[in-house]
Amino acid sequence: MRALHVASILHIVLASFLLWVVPLQYAFFADLAAFPVALFVLVRDIVSSWYASAIAVDLRRRGSIPDQSTSESHEASNSAVAAEASGVRKRATAARARRGSDGPDPTVSAAANASCAAGSRLSDASGVPKIKIILLVVQIALFAMVLDFVYRPLVFPGDNLLIFRPGFVAHDSAKLHIRYADGGKLELRYRPLTAETGGSAKAANVPWDSAGLFDPPTDHTDYTKTVDLEKLKPATRYAVELHNLAPTLHAKSVLLGSVEFTTSPVPGQPARLRFGTGSCIKPNFPYRPGTPDVYGFSSMLEHSDSLDMIMFLGDFVYADLPLYFGTETDDYRRLYRQVYMAPSTRRLARKVPMLHVYDDHEIKNNWHSNDSPPMGSAMAAYAEYNGRPNPPPPTPDVAYYNFTYGDIAFYAWDTRRYRTLWEERGSKDNGEKSMLGAAQKAHFASWLRDVNHTAAVKFVVSSVPVTTGWSNKDSSQDTWRGYPTERAEILQLTQHIPNLFFLSGDRHEMAAVQLASGNIEFSTSPVSQFTFPFISMFVRDSEGESTLHYRRPGHVKYGILDVDTQSDPEIPRVTYSLYTTDVDKARSPAWVYEAKGAPWR
Repeated sequence: MRALHVASILHIVLASFLLWVVPLQYAFFADLAAFPVALFVLVRDIVSSWYASAIAVDLRRRGSIPDQSTSESHEASNSAVAAEASGVRKRATAARARRGSDGPDPTVSAAANASCAAGSRLSDASGVPKIKIILLVVQIALFAMVLDFVYRPLVFPGDNLLIFRPGFVAHDSAKLHIRYADGGKLELRYRPLTAETGGSAKAANVPWDSAGLFDPPTDHTDYTKTVDLEKLKPATRYAVELHNLAPTLHAKSVLLGSVEFTTSPVPGQPARLRFGTGSCIKPNFPYRPGTPDVYGFSSMLEHSDSLDMIMFLGDFVYADLPLYFGTETDDYRRLYRQVYMAPSTRRLARKVPMLHVYDDHEIKNNWHSNDSPPMGSAMAAYAEYNGRPNPPPPTPDVAYYNFTYGDIAFYAWDTRRYRTLWEERGSKDNGEKSMLGAAQKAHFASWLRDVNHTAAVKFVVSSVPVTTGWSNKDSSQDTWRGYPTERAEILQLTQHIPNLFFLSGDRHEMAAVQLASGNIEFSTSPVSQFTFPFISMFVRDSEGESTLHYRRPGHVKYGILDVDTQSDPEIPRVTYSLYTTDVDKARSPAWVYEAKGAPWR
C-alpha cells in the first residue's frame, strides 16, 4: 500500500505540474518513469484484491469460512460477520444451559444461516475497493493528457494548414503571408473600402484589382510565401482576397481566404496608433482537453477591432518545452504550424497585422551561441513563418529592422544572434561582452540620430528586459543586466532622446520601470504561458531605477499602447494599459499608465 501511495501521488503531482504549473522537460521525463511504476503497483493491487476475494468466496461455498479475512479489503465485512455469528452462538449456549439438553437447537441453525447469509453478501462484491478503480482511471487519464500535450505536434503536424494573413503594412504597401500546400496558380485581388461602402468589401461598388498571378509555394519553404502588395494609398482600408485559379464546375477560381487592413499614414504625419504587445505563448497551456488554443490570443480578440497591429516580442514557439524534438528545420516548422493551427491565432492573425522579433525559445533556452547549430534550422523556420512578413531589414541577411507609422518610429533589436555570454558579475571581461554586435549597434545609433527630431514618439523593441530589476542568476546572464557596459552605452544615447520607450518581454512577469536614463520600459509577459508560482524574481527600484508597477501572477498578460500625436503634435500622449485574465477576465485594464510627453522638435 505504501508503494501504491508513493507512486500514484508522484505521478499525479508530476503530471499536474507539467500540465498546469510549468511545462518543464524534466517534469515530463520524471513522469515517464513514475507512471509505469504507479500503473504496475495499482494494477497489481487491484488484481490481488480481486483474486483474494474470489478465493474467499470459493472457500465459503465449500463451507470452510476462515475466521479472519484473507483480504484487507474485506476486513470490516468479515468482522461484522464474526460478531453476528458470535452473538448467535452465545445465545445458543445460554439456551442449552437453561434446558440442560443436548438436543437440536434452532438457535444454532440460525447462527449457521446468519453466517451463510453474511458470506453470501460478501460474495456479491468484486472485492476491489472503488477508490482503486477511480484512482486507476485518474492515472490513465492524466497520462493521456500529458502525451496529448507533449506529442500533439507529431500526431497533428498540420501539413495541410492554410495561412493567409497581413504582415507589415506600410503607407503604400503591405506584406501578405501565405501558406498553401495544394498547388495551382494563385492570385491576389484587392480593392479599397470607402466610407460609402460601410466598411464591407461585399458591399463595395469598387472593382477588384489584381496584383498578378504567381506560382504556389513549394515544400522548400514549407509551402509558405510572402507577397508584396504595392501602389496602395496611405491611411486607407483595403480588402484583399487570395484565389486559386484552378477552375471548378461552378467557378473559374476558388477563394482561399480574405483579409482587411488599413495602411499607415504618410511618414512624418501626426497619427493615432493603438497596438498590442507581449511575448511568450504555448498552445493549450494551461492544458484543457479538446482542440488546443492560445488563450492569450483569444483574450486579445476581444480588443482586436480597435488594434492597428500587434508587436510580438519573442518566444512565439517553445522548441525546448516540454520536449525538444530535434535540430532539423522540419522539427521547428511543426511548432509554428501548431501555433497557427490554434483557432484564436488564425482569427487574430487574419484580423490584425502581427510583427515579430524572436528570442531564445525559437532556438533553445538562453541561446547565446551565435550561428552554431541548430541556429540555421531555427532561423529558416522563423523566416518562413514570422520573419519575412516583417518590415524589410537593412540587409537581407539580418533580422533586426526599423519602420515608422506616421511620426511614430520603431526599432526592433535582434538580441540573440550576435551576443556573447556574460559569465560572472564583476568580471573584467564584461566590457567586451555584447548583445547587439558592432554592426547592429552602429545601425541603431544611426537610427537614433535620424528619428531624434523627425519622430514624436520612439519605441525600441527588445526581446529581453533592459531593466536590472530581474536579478536572479538566469536574468543576470540572459537579460541586459548581464551586459552592463553595452547597456550603459545604449542608455547614454537614449537619455537624450525625448519620448523614447522600451518594449520587452521574456520574464513571464510584468514590470513598468523608469530606467536610470529617464526612459520608461514596459516589460510584458506571458501572453499565454506559465508564470512562476509563489516566486518573485523582481527587485523594485534596482540600481537607480524607479518601479512604476510590477505584477507576477497571471498566465495571460499583455499590454495595449495608445499613442496620440495628433491632438497636440508638439507634446505626444502615450498610454499603456495592462490586461490580464486574472482581473475582470481582461475585459478592462488591470493597470493604466499615462506617460508625460515632452516637446520633441
